[in-house]
Amino acid sequence: MKTISPKTCKMVRLIYGWVFTAFTIIIGALFLWQVLDIYFGGLKAGSLKPYSYDDVVSRIKTYISIPFWIWIAAMIAGLILWEIFSVKEKLTPITDARYVLYRLSKRIPVEVDEGKKGSLNYVKDQQKKLKIFYWTLLGLAALYVIYIVIYVSIPSNFTDTKNVTHEVVTMAAYVLPVAAVVFAVGCVYVYVLGRSANKMLPHVKKLTAGIKAPQPVQPNKFTQIVTHKYFILGVRVAVACLGVAFVLLGIFYNNSINEVFEKAIRICTECIGLG
Repeated sequence: MKTISPKTCKMVRLIYGWVFTAFTIIIGALFLWQVLDIYFGGLKAGSLKPYSYDDVVSRIKTYISIPFWIWIAAMIAGLILWEIFSVKEKLTPITDARYVLYRLSKRIPVEVDEGKKGSLNYVKDQQKKLKIFYWTLLGLAALYVIYIVIYVSIPSNFTDTKNVTHEVVTMAAYVLPVAAVVFAVGCVYVYVLGRSANKMLPHVKKLTAGIKAPQPVQPNKFTQIVTHKYFILGVRVAVACLGVAFVLLGIFYNNSINEVFEKAIRICTECIGLG
């Protein structure tokens, strides 16, 4: 059997990606078109009332149903094509300073000669500062969660039951500034982590010069089995089949999918959405 060239595999994947992306945009446009048509047009011929369940169902069956199922079939076909026209990815070395530092830090010896003690002390000092910064950030995040729980637990914060939007906006005014502070501190931590890694890396390389990486531990039989590619593939197929089985059960058992569909339409069109 002739092997498919990598160039052909990449071309097939690229063409499929273009076609599937365009088709996805078309499906989205169909949904958007019907939503806008329902909102601005109201009743169509044969509908009972504006924004009704029957009107929505008729539109979906007429305009969206067939393209949507074709889109689902195209997605499944893409999964099959991805396996047939597989491309072996080239592994490129990771040059990120934080990753390299993480790997080399495991080789730092406990005792070093006098010429390397300065580097060792510098690395330990930086690691200590980063650890303090990390736990400070974690503490702020925990305080933020506690703050939200306390705010939600106070009944007097939610007295205007007739204007829920006002209550949500008021809560956001109290909660979002604190979230912004925690987020800003997290961004600063990420920046400091990268900057410290760039400064520490030359010292760590100096400390680990000539020290070989430890030999990887040979995995036991159980680990070899559960990490084997065919075992992983089998688990994925089993989970996929189980998911499909539950979907089919929901569709055909006791007609429950129609009930859920009807409730979703009524909520969207008659309660919080178009209605």
